[in-house]
Amino acid sequence: MRAELVGRWTVERVVRDERSGTTGRFRGTATFTPDGRWVEEGTLELGAYRGPARRELRIVGDAVEFADGRPFHTLDLTGRPVEHRCGEDAYTGVYRLLAPDRLEVSWRIAGPRKTQRVDTSYTRRYSD
Repeated sequence: MRAELVGRWTVERVVRDERSGTTGRFRGTATFTPDGRWVEEGTLELGAYRGPARRELRIVGDAVEFADGRPFHTLDLTGRPVEHRCGEDAYTGVYRLLAPDRLEVSWRIAGPRKTQRVDTSYTRRYSD
């Protein structure tokens, strides 16, 4: 686990579907634990849906995995691109740790099933 990420963060995510022109939002919290768990919980507003949303990932060394252990992508907090393939869709992401309390993550997804931009801001929570 990357020690600089351990703790609780506020999450604000904007999902832009470039094909339909719709925009969705996720607001919630992210918890990074010393054992590598990365859990996000909050509220998603996307199209007609407004309700709870959750995802869990794992950080193992310099890699991000899905909760079931499948590989997702390498983890680079310096702004160098990381990549993931999901079928014919290509995901290109950029992680930037801008300060000890601020992380920005941007994804561009292009392919036959999706054309999206996903931009996320994480702000460290020092108290609940």
